[in-house]
Amino acid sequence: MIKTLVAAVAVMAFATLPALAQEKPADKDMIDKAFEGMDTNKDGKIDRAELGVYMQAIVDKQRDEFDAGFVEVDVNKDGKIDKDEAKANTILVTYFDALDTDKDGFLSKAEMDRALAEAAKLKN
Repeated sequence: MIKTLVAAVAVMAFATLPALAQEKPADKDMIDKAFEGMDTNKDGKIDRAELGVYMQAIVDKQRDEFDAGFVEVDVNKDGKIDKDEAKANTILVTYFDALDTDKDGFLSKAEMDRALAEAAKLKN
């Protein structure tokens, strides 16, 4: 269980690394723009349905970024990440063994997807 938890946290960190690197203090204009994007019926309030649509869009974007990151790290394009390829990402190389649940020496897309799903459960 601890390995799964560590793996899930590592994958979430990997998936959100670009966003964290660009994070800046919130300002009124950014908040207003985000609110306007969520308030699709323009009633000045954000209801549960509007928030759900907005959050799903964020999850979809993170999934796309995660998938693109996997493809980028998989330099030899064999559909899996080996230890040498993982060296390109500090988080992956650090948690490689925990993420490699079948202990075959590679990180498959399925292993990474499972870890990402576990991390999503932790966020909720």
